Amino acid sequence: MVPEESAKVKQTVLVTGTNGYLGTQVSLAFLEAGYTVRGTARSLEKAKNWIAKFPMHEKNFEIAVVPDLTGEHAYDQAIVGVDVVVHTASPVNVASIKDNEQDMLLPAIWGTRNLLVATKLEPSIQRVVYTSSFAAVCNPPLLPHAGHMYTDDSWNPATYDEAKASDNPFFVYCASKTLAEQEVWKYIKENKPSWHATTICPPLILGPPLQPMSSMGSLNASLVSIWTLINGDSNHGIPETHVPALTDVRDIAKAHVLSAQKEEAKNERFLVIAHHFKNEEVIDMAAEAHSEVRDRLPDVSSFKYDASDHFRSDSTKVQKKLGFSFMPKDKSIRETIDSLLELDKKLEGY
Repeated sequence: MVPEESAKVKQTVLVTGTNGYLGTQVSLAFLEAGYTVRGTARSLEKAKNWIAKFPMHEKNFEIAVVPDLTGEHAYDQAIVGVDVVVHTASPVNVASIKDNEQDMLLPAIWGTRNLLVATKLEPSIQRVVYTSSFAAVCNPPLLPHAGHMYTDDSWNPATYDEAKASDNPFFVYCASKTLAEQEVWKYIKENKPSWHATTICPPLILGPPLQPMSSMGSLNASLVSIWTLINGDSNHGIPETHVPALTDVRDIAKAHVLSAQKEEAKNERFLVIAHHFKNEEVIDMAAEAHSEVRDRLPDVSSFKYDASDHFRSDSTKVQKKLGFSFMPKDKSIRETIDSLLELDKKLEGY
């Protein structure tokens, strides 16, 4: 996980949403690269639970409680004295949307805007790394968009008004990520800050969950999509692979650290898609490696992968500019499966 370049002079990085799935891996990557991490969480209890799981990092980890991302001065205290800002926190629970604006659009947009405005209070900030998403790149109604090539320059065309009126929660989520990322570039254009930004657009994120968890019900959305394939829920039918693209969480974390360090990352937008896949591949790997769950999995023996029925992607820029290669697809999927099955035994007492 540790990138080739480490912090030459010890710096402090603010990581929002540090107790989340991605936030945990990003925080650990910065800690292992020699930074002091100031991690935000919505409550002191959540922050303490995080550091209790990683006591080896306690001396280099600081807690910042930010209960409401949409508060006008939410980050004014948290941002004091930091050199790098990494914004991973954003609403992602599509199933909980009751009001498109209040539950998804405004928290994403205002959470980003408030953090950007707060950077004015700290002149030592050199870099801002924003976690965007493939959701801000693709055109959701056209997915799987067979044959189309998505690149770093592709943008989801969704508008605020369309998202506000939509009855499709996935569309609303995708729009929220788009509009929030656009806030970053708009802020830079209008305010010309002294710091440089990088935005990172990953697809489905796989890899072992390391964040504190109390049950399998607290899995993040990307891992839920994998867990439902191997826990017996798909025994009566395999769900369509709606977004057939993945990147390992450890690669995404590494990309955040390198984006904060490398000159080549300044003011860049990176589409970070490592591999394309189908749900049947996940089921096949689970059946092959775990005989104990084989009887609850659907038969995929006749499955043949066909890349022509969905979009294509080009993520060569991030590899060239940051100088790293992606984890192999099979390794990422297998280690995700292994970790989920082990976590289920631990949390559910099997």
